[in-house]
Amino acid sequence: MHYYPGALHMHTTYSDGSGTIDHVIRSARDAGLRWIIVTDHDTLEGRPYQGWRDDVLVIVGYEITPDRNHFLTLNVDQIVDRKLPPQDFVDAVYDHGGFGIIAHPDERVQNSFKDIYRWDDWSVDGPRERSGRSVGIELWNFMSDWGEHLTQRNKEFIYFFPRQGLNGPTPETLAWWDRLNVAGRRTFGVGGVDAHAFKQRAPWGEIEVFGYKWIFETLTNYLLLPEPLALDPDTARHQVFGALAAGRSYFVNRMDGDCPSLTFAATSDDSTWHIGDSVSLQNGPLTLIADVDLDAEVQIIRNGRVFAKGLREVRQTITRSGVYRLEGYRKGRPWLYTNPIYVVE
Repeated sequence: MHYYPGALHMHTTYSDGSGTIDHVIRSARDAGLRWIIVTDHDTLEGRPYQGWRDDVLVIVGYEITPDRNHFLTLNVDQIVDRKLPPQDFVDAVYDHGGFGIIAHPDERVQNSFKDIYRWDDWSVDGPRERSGRSVGIELWNFMSDWGEHLTQRNKEFIYFFPRQGLNGPTPETLAWWDRLNVAGRRTFGVGGVDAHAFKQRAPWGEIEVFGYKWIFETLTNYLLLPEPLALDPDTARHQVFGALAAGRSYFVNRMDGDCPSLTFAATSDDSTWHIGDSVSLQNGPLTLIADVDLDAEVQIIRNGRVFAKGLREVRQTITRSGVYRLEGYRKGRPWLYTNPIYVVE
């Protein structure tokens, strides 16, 4: 498999970001990313930049942004009306041949930095006609997580020590994701940076919260591709969409260490199944192998519950069907999350 690091959920001067799309692309390249998905609010003005730029594959979608219930929209060439009820605008995205990701679903805090933009009705988890259609959830949104912990008393502290303002995905979001996958409503998970590079006034002058290059070195999604990204931009874009939609990805917070070639696979004899694959137990038990190549606590999660634990690596025989995914923690902090491997009878 080929591993490609990238980032999604970001804003430029075409909506409420402080940086031009050229600046965003340079920042992504300098942060070591190979692909980005720009999602300005309710606009595709950045579409002329789509394609390979400075060795970064630039994809331009958009974020549907009513007062609450935001949705990252991919592979759609027209703007869907944000005044529609969430179920209706999600259906419209899929009717236009696209797919999307529910953004920062579990926001709860309003403060001087942000409002509450949670996904209100969790019974709306994709298009009404779900069969064969892929939907994503933004499990961990960097700026949302950080903003949820901001207070008047701690704002300078967590600006200079941003790790102290991060808790990772909420338990409720992870539990929702697990319930959907266990119920057969296959849903992929991603980490989003929600980059804006906001300009804010401070007692000592204007500051940037947080710069594009800096934030691109935090939550990074790695796509697993059977072939290298194509030089043709349209082909490469559909490779990215295909990997996301199939759940062939994982994400890490690179602030606590990178994991550019994770091992998480199910094996049997000479066969191997990777993240996002489905595999049957009909020919006997499987061996689930995980190795993060760093000092970290790793946990295999089956159907939403901890199934096995280890330090750096885990090897476990599987005899029961279930939805198996991997979590990793470094120094007690949330660090790595994979999409599942689906084991069936």
